[in-house]
Amino acid sequence: MQLPISEDERFEFFSTLQSQLKPKDFWVTDFLATRLMDVEWTFCGGEAENEATVRCCAQYCRDLLRVIHPDIGDFEEALRATPISPSAKTEISNLLLLDASSNPGQITTQQACCAVSGFLHLWFRRNVD
Repeated sequence: MQLPISEDERFEFFSTLQSQLKPKDFWVTDFLATRLMDVEWTFCGGEAENEATVRCCAQYCRDLLRVIHPDIGDFEEALRATPISPSAKTEISNLLLLDASSNPGQITTQQACCAVSGFLHLWFRRNVD
């Protein structure tokens, strides 16, 4: 697969992934809708927004893990307890590590795409591999 570079390609990537993962009759709350739009707009801003995309996805994944597992303070433990595929768990774990350790300007398009994928898997809690 060719990495999405242009804003149109990034929008297509996001839309396709979202349509593949979003369950039928999935109810989108305000909590979810605002975060989905924020990630979409950031990611679709192009390669210059790779770092912002990773930071946004990481923050919203942490937010959702707190909501799903309010009694689990450790994000890795909360992630292990979440019913999503092992590959999505790996993407999210890598996302959280990348967010904690990244240097400005060092985040690639591949990493931004993985961030979006992990984010959408967690938000739609899909266990598909």
